[in-house]
Amino acid sequence: MGSKLFILACAAGLAIGAGAAIAAQPKQYVVTVKPAGHPSGYEKLNVAKAVVGSAPIRVWANTAIDPDCSAHVPGAELTILQPPSHGTAVVKDEPYFAAFPPANPRSACNNRKVPGHQAFYTAASGYTGHDHMVLQGSSPDGAVRRIAVDITVR
Repeated sequence: MGSKLFILACAAGLAIGAGAAIAAQPKQYVVTVKPAGHPSGYEKLNVAKAVVGSAPIRVWANTAIDPDCSAHVPGAELTILQPPSHGTAVVKDEPYFAAFPPANPRSACNNRKVPGHQAFYTAASGYTGHDHMVLQGSSPDGAVRRIAVDITVR
């Protein structure tokens, strides 16, 4: 959704003395309106993963770190909103190798483990087919993401 530009005109009248008035001069103000985040309050992401057997796989990770690679306070959060039907999911708070894009000053941290959260999925023993789970991740800047994870178990 793009920005919308509104031009507002306003008339200001001033009274001087008894009964005398200066003609109102219209003034124009430019107001730019940008949406504050997503209209629903969170960003929806879809992720597809595949796994063979019941080996645990990482399906998502998030972190909030400062440019010096230390944990940002307050930090990021990651929770399971909807667990999978044919397996188990767990969120572990443990360091991992992040992958920040080169333009991000935190990309210097990509060569070391940083504090964060990781969500893992493990299929039920002997299960093959489709599974689904929903995670919610948030960051200190107020961004909230709902991550729908579709998993193919072979």
